[in-house]
Amino acid sequence: MIATPPLYRSVTPPLYSLLPAARVSDSQMSQTHFSKGDEVEVVTKPSRGSTGPYYPATVRRSVVKDKAHILVQYQTLTTPNAVSPRLLQEIVELGNVRPAPPRELYQFFKVGDDVDAYRENGWSRGTVTDILENSKYLVALRGEEFECEQCDLRIHRDWDDGSWVPPFQEENSSSGMVVKSRKLVLKFKCGKKPLGASFENGTVVEVSSDEEGYKDAWYTAKIIDHVGNNKYLVEYLYLVTDDGTKDPLREETWASYIRPCPPALPSVAHFKVLQKVDAWYNEGWWEGTVSKVLGGLMYVVYFSSTNEELMFEHSNLRPRQDWINGQWIPA
Repeated sequence: MIATPPLYRSVTPPLYSLLPAARVSDSQMSQTHFSKGDEVEVVTKPSRGSTGPYYPATVRRSVVKDKAHILVQYQTLTTPNAVSPRLLQEIVELGNVRPAPPRELYQFFKVGDDVDAYRENGWSRGTVTDILENSKYLVALRGEEFECEQCDLRIHRDWDDGSWVPPFQEENSSSGMVVKSRKLVLKFKCGKKPLGASFENGTVVEVSSDEEGYKDAWYTAKIIDHVGNNKYLVEYLYLVTDDGTKDPLREETWASYIRPCPPALPSVAHFKVLQKVDAWYNEGWWEGTVSKVLGGLMYVVYFSSTNEELMFEHSNLRPRQDWINGQWIPA
């Protein structure tokens, strides 16, 4: 079944074809380099002082065609007018991409702060106009004021000539933070858990890949350790090494290729033609569509990634669920 799939699918119309494009100078491109798997943000006008929005994305391919474009997959935008929404992939100008700024802990804001507020799937620049109760703020954005949670705010920074303006302060994870209240002194020790960690060690997850022959497949694995910014060491439950020892296969993978295991659904008596399913094949779950219903609870499933059909028993299929914006959505 395994065949070389297309690296990406084009989306029509592309999201940014409707937005004003920014001119990219040769010097700007030469100073920017991104690798596959890098966490980035895509902006419509990357000039200093831009108001955004900045859309979170992951680099899927570092260089495309003329080396002035890269392929990204948005983390918060889905394909428009699709029967089964998927995260949007798009080729964008290299000059419209900047690194994703690291998250800052214990971030508090005051009136007048220049901030980015997370709204409508992206970060947009605004100004704090008031401090409210319960860790909420009033933010002015494009002539409109709205309430914003503290976790949805960050200090606005520009990516200028390979550095952040204003720069990030050096953080020491082992330093203590002291909070004083009258005569009581409380000292909190900051943990060593890396910024951006989303999965605890030992968590059972599903892992995908964009390597040739493995597109649209999900393999069950266990989180072994967090090994870097948005990167994990995983151990597969059903894949083994090919060195003859048959030990469980371990590898490092980016967080963008990891999702929680889908929740169990009520038993399905039978599947229907054109129903989106996952089929258990070659020790993983492959995304497909039921193309024929046979007798004896047997089905023919079509796989768009390989343009092939295979026959499966009812017990080897499950209704497909898509992990989109932090929640499970039935396909």
